[in-house]
Amino acid sequence: MKAKKFIRSNPHLPVKNLRQTLDYYRDTLGFYDEWTWPDKNGYLRDGGIRRDEMRLIFGEEPDVADSNAKIRLSIMWFVENIEEIYAEYKAKGIAIHADLKNHAYGLREFAFMDINGYYIRVTEGVEE
Repeated sequence: MKAKKFIRSNPHLPVKNLRQTLDYYRDTLGFYDEWTWPDKNGYLRDGGIRRDEMRLIFGEEPDVADSNAKIRLSIMWFVENIEEIYAEYKAKGIAIHADLKNHAYGLREFAFMDINGYYIRVTEGVEE
C-alpha cells in the first residue's frame, strides 16, 4: 500500500492570449512547447510548456486574465544555479523588478513580471 504523499502543485494559469504566452515563454524565457489542446472547434484553449523539470500550464481566458496585473499574483520558480539564470534573463533584456539578492528567510531570488502580469520570483535556497 502506498503512503500518502504530496508531490507537486501545478496551477492552470489563465492568460489573455495562449499562443502569445507560449511564444514568449519559448522565445524569451527558454522554455519549449510541450503540448496544446484545442476546443471542439479547433480553437487553441490550453497548453503546457517545460524547461528542465519545471512544467507550466496555461489556459486562454481573455476575460479573466486582465485582473492579473491588479492582483499581482506571485509565482515562485525554484531553480539551481540562479546566478546563471539571472545573467541569462538580463542578457535577454527582461525587465527585472527585484534584483538578485539573499533574503533573511533563507532564499536567494530575483523577480520579473511576465507578459500576463504574473510576478515571477526565481528562487534558490541559500547554502549555509
